[in-house]
Amino acid sequence: MIRAVLFDMDGVLFDTEALGQRAMMQISRELGYPISETFYLNTLGVPDAECRAIYQKGMGADFPYDEASVRFRTFFFEYNRAHALPRKPGLMECLTGLKARGIKIALVTSTVRPLVMEYFAAMPDVAVCFDTLVCGGEVPHGKPAPDMYLAAANALGCVPAECVGVEDSYSGVQSIRASGARCVMIPDLLPCGERFAPYVDDCLPSLTDLCPLVERLNSGTSRQT
Repeated sequence: MIRAVLFDMDGVLFDTEALGQRAMMQISRELGYPISETFYLNTLGVPDAECRAIYQKGMGADFPYDEASVRFRTFFFEYNRAHALPRKPGLMECLTGLKARGIKIALVTSTVRPLVMEYFAAMPDVAVCFDTLVCGGEVPHGKPAPDMYLAAANALGCVPAECVGVEDSYSGVQSIRASGARCVMIPDLLPCGERFAPYVDDCLPSLTDLCPLVERLNSGTSRQT
């Protein structure tokens, strides 16, 4: 029986991955360390400490990671205050549909809590749907380790087998699989290709397909896709 759904944020709930890619590519150029689209994709869903290591390995030990991070977060603070983050199609239909079915909802994101709270302050209709939040830096090990998803399940009073995790990144689906929850991928910038296959139970086109999946799982009629 599925009792909870645990959502990643960027690229799953909010259409921010392409925004972030453009922002970081511009920031890196301004700092004198231009990155490629492929390089940026390798950092998606990765906790801060590991992301720093990726940049310093790829760009050199002198890469000003702290300055880049401050600029990146400032970009999203300012964008959110000016526009509010763009929502993925079917977001509120999905969240309210899960709540109507008695399903608990958690946020599991590598983004730090102050930025998450800034986002949620601009969209109270989304914020009120979440029963708990697990944010970047709040557990010993970030994704792809299982800690974040285990913490979210525990906070909701569920065991991982009673949970569905929803991700769009490689480190994210690894994290869900390691936790023991059912892994759903809704692709954003990265397609659900061969390297994802060992970790993904269901690949869905959009958030609108999630409530029907949960219903099928709880009725025993779902099959792996």
